[in-house]
Amino acid sequence: MTRVQRVDVSDDAAFAELYGLYARAHTRTFDGPYLAIEKRVNLTDDAYGTKAAVVARDVHGLAVAGGTAVMALQDNTAIAFVEVFVPPEHRRRGHGSAVLDALLDIGRQHGRTIALGEAVWAVDQQTDAGRAFAEARGFTLDIVDAVRELTLPADVPPLVLDPAYTLETWRGPCPQEWLDEYADLRRMLNAEAPSGDIGLENEHWDAARVRKDEADLARVGRIMQVSVARAPDGSLAGHTQLAFPGEGDEVYQWDTLVRPAHRGHGLGLALKIHAMQAAADLLEGRRRITTWNAASNTHMIAVNERLGFWQSAWAGEYVRTI
Repeated sequence: MTRVQRVDVSDDAAFAELYGLYARAHTRTFDGPYLAIEKRVNLTDDAYGTKAAVVARDVHGLAVAGGTAVMALQDNTAIAFVEVFVPPEHRRRGHGSAVLDALLDIGRQHGRTIALGEAVWAVDQQTDAGRAFAEARGFTLDIVDAVRELTLPADVPPLVLDPAYTLETWRGPCPQEWLDEYADLRRMLNAEAPSGDIGLENEHWDAARVRKDEADLARVGRIMQVSVARAPDGSLAGHTQLAFPGEGDEVYQWDTLVRPAHRGHGLGLALKIHAMQAAADLLEGRRRITTWNAASNTHMIAVNERLGFWQSAWAGEYVRTI
């Protein structure tokens, strides 16, 4: 008999137990865990989302599985973003199913009608435990993402930039004069990037959320370097982000977006090359950069491959009704 209980992430011992399960379930190089401080901040309620965490215990009271549900409050309010994690030694005993049932109940209590989760598997495999679990529990595949890595140090192509545009970079807080435009770039991603049939809405981003996000990054020790392209009129035509965790040798390529009116000028590639050049000091000693793109996003995949990224895994976004 599996017993599932809610976790108070503000309780040090309770969170440590939850994080231990999470970390032991994410041992593959292409699907590594967030740092503990990052995971804890991500699971703390704020104005933009209600978060819940649970732990499952076996008949002996041993913690054997965990899970989380994140429910946005200002966008995508029909969806509960769920994650189930079971260390390998505790799988195939019904613990993950008990966790999922608890998370779906939490979603219902918050008025959610759709659950969305992810499964990641190696590029040379057809499936794995996460994918099999999702499909057995009624989830269907909505969209497939390709996970790519760039081994460091890397030789990037020379920077070629349309002379009508300029590139600039900052770390830490966004310059005040660009704050509203940058928030709008962050807002646009779901609509402008390929997505599945679920039809994710654009996330709510405004100046206040950008500042809150920056404060969270500082709190967890993650350096975010943002590079932007400025159009001839001085407005922001696009951006890209390189995220540097406070520990370890990983780097993550996060959002990259060019406004539709400014596409066709090679800005996506130019932004990424410029970002890597500007981050030379932060990249030193790091092992790789990891990025995710929809498998159908052939343009951005071509940009990444031009930089030397190679595919290591697939990531499926799975949905089901609650």
